[in-house]
Amino acid sequence: MVNFMRAAGLLAITPLIAAAPTVTDAGIDVRAADVAVPFSFEKWAEDIIANPNGNHPSPEEAIALAFNETSTDALEKRQADVSCTFDKPGGAASVADAVWCIDFIAARANVACNAVVSGTSFCSRGQARITGVATGGNPPRDTSSPCGNVARSAGQIMDACTRNGLVYGQNNAWGNGNMRVHIRAAF
Repeated sequence: MVNFMRAAGLLAITPLIAAAPTVTDAGIDVRAADVAVPFSFEKWAEDIIANPNGNHPSPEEAIALAFNETSTDALEKRQADVSCTFDKPGGAASVADAVWCIDFIAARANVACNAVVSGTSFCSRGQARITGVATGGNPPRDTSSPCGNVARSAGQIMDACTRNGLVYGQNNAWGNGNMRVHIRAAF
């Protein structure tokens, strides 16, 4: 009976031992995360930029991850500085086509994406177009950002402005306030 009580006592405290923080050799407290980090198109683009030949989700897999793990409301609330534009009928882009374009642009991370004041298309596929518009200057003429920064900005737009399989919005290019990145329908 005493052995049974010891065994039962050990079994009762086993979850507490397993949940205890672990300390690494460097003295860093490590705890298991119970909360899943929501998928982010911006982070997905950054991962492609950092390692173009890495094992990344395909555009189709990225869409599935985004919509299986998060609600549309959560996607819209992530970026307060992004301007979402759903007030023009027919202006929204297909999420699938926009994600394909982000993948295409991110794969060219170190190439210069040049934009002029009238707008420059960086990618057009199906029902989506990602463009850059030069702003600022006197008068504004053109500006350039690494395409990786354009992809990050497009990822921010996806994270903030995706609804019902459509995306429509704009944001300053990452690190360049003189370029505005737009995702909208390809006209």
